[in-house]
Amino acid sequence: MRPRARRGPAAVAEIAATPPPGGSVSVGRHNRGRLLFGAPLRESEHLRLRQPGSAEHHGTDELVGLLARVSHDVAAAHPGARLTVGDLSGPRGGRLRPHRSHRNGRDADVGFFVTDAAGQPRAPEAFVAFRADGTSRRDPSLRFDDARNWTVVASLVGQADVPVQHVFVASGLRQRLLDHAARIGAPASLVERAALVMGQPRRGGRHDDHFHVRVYCAPDDRPRCEDEPPFHAWVPAPAPAERVAIRRSVARDRALRTRAARRARAARSARRSARPAADGPDRATPGG
Repeated sequence: MRPRARRGPAAVAEIAATPPPGGSVSVGRHNRGRLLFGAPLRESEHLRLRQPGSAEHHGTDELVGLLARVSHDVAAAHPGARLTVGDLSGPRGGRLRPHRSHRNGRDADVGFFVTDAAGQPRAPEAFVAFRADGTSRRDPSLRFDDARNWTVVASLVGQADVPVQHVFVASGLRQRLLDHAARIGAPASLVERAALVMGQPRRGGRHDDHFHVRVYCAPDDRPRCEDEPPFHAWVPAPAPAERVAIRRSVARDRALRTRAARRARAARSARRSARPAADGPDRATPGG
């Protein structure tokens, strides 16, 4: 049995002395949720963090494990390759500016692999934006690396353990990757799946300088975790009864958080009201 959570102004329903047996828990939606017992993503021989000193590299156990696996897959296919990863979520999730999502440990920004004009690998410190023709928007010496970037996508969508819902990427680059996959004779089923998962989001940035990866809720995180459509054909959608349980759980969690925030604000207000006046003793009024 998981340890009973404390409920109070500081935290509600998630603060326990030790992580539950299942590890991390993604709560709520990608754009209105939080993360419990988030797993930190660490640098390795095949993976580097864009901002190593940042705390925004926490995700679900499933997402962190998937990114490590992808980095190994790319390095196996392209020796010396090192995957660059940007923001995931904060240690406890919640709002992560400037993102609309990245709130419950299921989102990650993955940098593009880059070459120079001669086709030699380059490793820029920052994400690099590209046009549909593979040229950089700012640095004419850089090119979009079709081969290694396709390997990233193929690794993400070609496994079933951690189903990927979205790989957000600019439309022109999406088509470029699909064309490359067709040229090298990638399996038709893999190309079809990649075509369904990749897409430019209707809202937000173009995603022409990185992949934005989002995974589905882990089964162990339901009903506290809520997916939004689409549900791809290879991912079982929650049954109607489970959808009802998910909505109720998320609503209950949100209500608890709202009450906790109100109590915290009331406590702060009470403490301010109880402080002694800052003014000194009254001064005598000068006589006339």
